[in-house]
Amino acid sequence: HQTGWIPSDLMQGTSFSWDRLTATCVLSFCVLVAGLSVGIVLGELRDEFGLSGVVAAAHGAGFGVSLIVMGVWGLALVARIGRPAAFWGSVASATGGVLLLCVGRSPAVTLLGTTISGAACAMLVLLMPSIVADHHGEGRAAAFAAINGFPGLAGIAFSVVVGAAMAAGQSWRWPYALLTLAVAAAFVLVGRGVRIPPSSAHPRPVLTLFRRPEIRGPWLRIVHAVMVEFPIGIWAVVYLKEVGGASSGAAAIFGALWGLCLFVSRMLMPRSVMRFGASSSAVAFGISAVGVLLMWSGPGLGVRVLGLAVVATGCGPLFPLAVDRLFHADGADTVSLGAITALASGVAVTVGPLTLGVLADQVGLRNSILVVPVLALVGVVTSRPRHQPASMHTDDLAGASVG
Repeated sequence: HQTGWIPSDLMQGTSFSWDRLTATCVLSFCVLVAGLSVGIVLGELRDEFGLSGVVAAAHGAGFGVSLIVMGVWGLALVARIGRPAAFWGSVASATGGVLLLCVGRSPAVTLLGTTISGAACAMLVLLMPSIVADHHGEGRAAAFAAINGFPGLAGIAFSVVVGAAMAAGQSWRWPYALLTLAVAAAFVLVGRGVRIPPSSAHPRPVLTLFRRPEIRGPWLRIVHAVMVEFPIGIWAVVYLKEVGGASSGAAAIFGALWGLCLFVSRMLMPRSVMRFGASSSAVAFGISAVGVLLMWSGPGLGVRVLGLAVVATGCGPLFPLAVDRLFHADGADTVSLGAITALASGVAVTVGPLTLGVLADQVGLRNSILVVPVLALVGVVTSRPRHQPASMHTDDLAGASVG
């Protein structure tokens, strides 16, 4: 008998239905993409302000710090103002933060903008898993993969539009701002009048949930998955520019492959889970490791761009699979599990990019990314199916793949 993790709804062919609420959730995450697309212009900010690797990474780390804060204390805010108000307010604040980044002419102002948008995006990450779980029930894994996948197309738009402007010798600021406003307008148009389901649960204090091993294990898996994915996503454009030798515009355009390959990988996740079963996470970690090693080794820009596409393809299933595993934990409400997810993401998003920034200052940006394949290879080992005695009781094989 083989044990591993397989989302039950994907294996049983359970799907979900698209509706206006689901489309609104997708568009809210597209606004989140706008807030997290600072990586596209990180190289420009470094050149304009002479930023060190640590200060540059801090533009993305604000999101991670906010995730930690929201994970621990965000539920109290949601309980006070209600889930609908938290949802709409987050999208508005994320939009405002991006606009502040775009008009900022000093590191203090741009950091303030990314901090505001980061806090708003963190609230969206806190809210989304519970909204999806409450709305889609047993179809949550497929729905969550789709809601996380489609914003990759928004990421492509930001990379291509902003990159094309820079390639033409124009400022990145106005196309970044206009595209953000366009996504926010689409969100308002589709979401106007949509009812965000209020939470009827009375969540427990988040930190008390860590007493339970069935929470701690999946929580660590989310941290691990995001530690592999997010640093490359933040630093990819800078890496292609400074290590690959691409121009600012070309690096941003090539960076669009990150969003495209994440989108395709997450849309194909039901098929890949059916193909690889309990080994799905281990295979994804392995592909990610190969991709980062291609980015590191080269030779040339072309191989590094190929490596970026490979690592994005590998990373695609990691986060949705880890989150779904957490949401199968018994005895915890969906709102509390959403906070646990945000906390896990926050730890990884804070530590991952900053680690690369610190290493970039010490050993150079090229070699700093080698920490990612090391983490990915650890994931291959820890995620592979483990054999259990054939006499194991069937109740202990819940969620297991029997082979």
